[in-house]
Amino acid sequence: MRPLSAAELMDHWETGLQQSLLDRSLRMLATACGADPGQIAALSIGERDARLLQLREWIFGSRLLNMAYCPHCAEQVEWETSVQQLRLQPCLQPDSPGSRSLETAGYTIHYRLPNTLDICSAYTNADALLQRCIVEIHPGGIQSLPEDVTAALMQRMSEEDPQADIRMLLNCPACEHQWEALFDIASYLWAEVHQWALRLLQEVSLLARAFGWSEKDILNMSAQRRQLYLEMI
Repeated sequence: MRPLSAAELMDHWETGLQQSLLDRSLRMLATACGADPGQIAALSIGERDARLLQLREWIFGSRLLNMAYCPHCAEQVEWETSVQQLRLQPCLQPDSPGSRSLETAGYTIHYRLPNTLDICSAYTNADALLQRCIVEIHPGGIQSLPEDVTAALMQRMSEEDPQADIRMLLNCPACEHQWEALFDIASYLWAEVHQWALRLLQEVSLLARAFGWSEKDILNMSAQRRQLYLEMI
């Protein structure tokens, strides 16, 4: 896995304007990992998001500025976190087992962790998601699993893929309401990429008019060098 150049990121932004959030994320990661989007979609959700978090750190640094609205009084709440605080598992797990097992309440369950394809196919149905991820059950089948066994399996999956579900406990300074907010690295990163691309297009326009350089030449410059030339204008 490697960082993306400014030119690569700009190309992904332009293409991504016509794509879904999921496709944008998979294609950016595919380029960074030297893989195809299908291979990225086969990663567990936690490993995929861990890689997105790493890519975000390479592009924009380790500080993340967050904003949410209180569900009780609609007050805007802002806070800062770091990549390190959000990193719950390594982004590269070459030895991660494809099949895992759980023994509980007399059942032996062989399963794998959910990936992007599973989530898309069973978006609002936990049972359908388990059906895709369970490889084998002894005795019986998924329809015969008691609720406590199903809950134990989902808990185990969550523990083994912690990056898949990042939640932050927030407190409203206005009404003191407390709630959990889900952190979605895919949407967070795309919002940053979008704002970055709009700013960079303005920089390219200024530098091209001032010095006659091509967009390719300007994008190949480091951000620091572009800033130095902008200060000269």
